[in-house]
Amino acid sequence: MAMPRYESVAEYDAACTDLARAALATVRGLSAELVPDAGRREERLSYGIPTLFVEGRRIVHYAGWDAHLALYPIPPSPAGDPTLREELTAYVRGKGTLHFPYAAGLPVPLIRRVVAAHLERAGVVGGGGSAS
Repeated sequence: MAMPRYESVAEYDAACTDLARAALATVRGLSAELVPDAGRREERLSYGIPTLFVEGRRIVHYAGWDAHLALYPIPPSPAGDPTLREELTAYVRGKGTLHFPYAAGLPVPLIRRVVAAHLERAGVVGGGGSAS
């Protein structure tokens, strides 16, 4: 079955369940917290799903599925958070996907670390996820 094609993030969100929309809002809130300057960050569709871009660089993809929030790809552990990759093991699905089931409750601090690791990997923020 082919994934539906959406014209905008708003259209994507409208097709999601309430749980998925809430999970996406969590990722957006964490992104805004980690990169508070709205002029530096942008959300748009990439590969058909919402994606955070900072300073034009693709940072992380996120999708709200019926039963879980997915983040793509799995980040490497940054120097300041060497246990991150190990702590993500329970959420790894396939080669490069993290699944966070809604039924278990979103591990927001862990998801924050994932987004921060992607930002650090892209060189748009320093260690710890603070905006540079």
